[in-house]
Amino acid sequence: MLSMGFNIVLLALLVLFLVYLLVKLAASPVQWLMKLAVNSIVAVVLLCILSIVGEMWSFHLPINPVTVLLIAILGIPGLILVALLNFLFI
Repeated sequence: MLSMGFNIVLLALLVLFLVYLLVKLAASPVQWLMKLAVNSIVAVVLLCILSIVGEMWSFHLPINPVTVLLIAILGIPGLILVALLNFLFI
């Protein structure tokens, strides 16, 4: 009878652990998407500020989904890359 109670406790702990893993794995993409959304908003603001300041030198970076996502994912190196590509090809 004692081993039956021990098996139930062990099974309950295993189920709790599996539920914990499932919640942890399900929350990971949501955190990644939230971080990408925040970085995208920061990228749009940065591009707007850079466009306003760049008007003095006739320098304008396009604000479109490609440039925003590139800057959101890569950060400052992405901004430098977009600016360099814009300078070289336009």
